Amino acid sequence: MSAMTGTACVPHAPRLTPAWTYRPGPDVAHSPPPGLVEAQSLAKAAAMAALAFAAPGVTEREVELAGSDHLSAAGVEHVWTITNVGVGSNTHICFPTHPPTDLAIAKRDVVMVDIHPITPAGFWGDCTRCRVIGDYPEAVSALRDLEALHYETLEKCRPGMPANELFGLSAQRLMPEGFELLDLLANIGHSLTPGAAYLHNFIDAGNETPMWGAWAVEPFAARDGIAVKVEDLVWFGRDTCQIL
Repeated sequence: MSAMTGTACVPHAPRLTPAWTYRPGPDVAHSPPPGLVEAQSLAKAAAMAALAFAAPGVTEREVELAGSDHLSAAGVEHVWTITNVGVGSNTHICFPTHPPTDLAIAKRDVVMVDIHPITPAGFWGDCTRCRVIGDYPEAVSALRDLEALHYETLEKCRPGMPANELFGLSAQRLMPEGFELLDLLANIGHSLTPGAAYLHNFIDAGNETPMWGAWAVEPFAARDGIAVKVEDLVWFGRDTCQIL
């Protein structure tokens, strides 16, 4: 019996934690854990499933549910922060305090989905994708250019580089192309550790933290009033970096 409550003590199974021995330094694992790779693959597939459902007249909430259905079918029961969906003016906001609404997709629009699954094994994923709806060449161009600049920047990642250096590499490519960062905290991403995001803060101009393990890189920017975003996880391993 418990001395404080008078109730019987109930034995518990061991606490479930991801099979990822996190070592935030140069002795980090060479390769990402398979569970993390699986989580990110699922995040990317769910984002694309949500975007495939997008069409004129469909609401942000309905797009969110399409992504949730994909995750549920894979056995996912939880996300580590809300799924962000933006259409129209809402593509200019991507933040945990701004959930999907009843705003419907227009005939000429951009749809943004940022999704964050937790797999049954406890691994976290994080992916953002956008889709252009209708005849909207300016948006097609903005999204294509942002994605190209994003992946050019990711090719420059190296193990242990300071977060603010990666921010600078991204900024020096985006600004000359006419992009303006929209992130409310002025960053292009954040750390991602087992069971916790942001433990090592953000990829911004002031963060000198060496990058090891998993980091989400997510430039969110606008050009000529058109907001677009793309996000991938990068594993900063002992010797090399790997885009998941």
